[in-house]
Amino acid sequence: MARRIRLDGLRGVVRAIERIPEAMTEARTETLHEWADNVQGTAEDRVPRRTGALWESIEQKVDEQYGRAEVGVWEPTAMEYAYYVEKGTSSMEDQPFLVPAFDEHRPQVTRTYRAALRRHLRGGGA
Repeated sequence: MARRIRLDGLRGVVRAIERIPEAMTEARTETLHEWADNVQGTAEDRVPRRTGALWESIEQKVDEQYGRAEVGVWEPTAMEYAYYVEKGTSSMEDQPFLVPAFDEHRPQVTRTYRAALRRHLRGGGA
């Protein structure tokens, strides 16, 4: 759906155009953080909690400079166990928690980004 923006004169048009790169960066950063928070929360809700160690090891990393967000388990001792829980073993059923969290929140990324971009283009922050 096309939206109309009223711009008064050439200066308004130039200011609006100049604002686009910064607004895109701000919207991307906001979207990355929201996505990482949501995925981490869902993964923590889904992970089995026998001792709580695996739950505590789920972390997010957001690199705003390169526009990347990751959610996972990076502690070496917990990483191997997380893989066994996610994929299962010959003696243990799989109990996926990370992949379903990614899949659940993947469709929201585009909507979140578009809404954030519109907000930032209008000059409103988070």
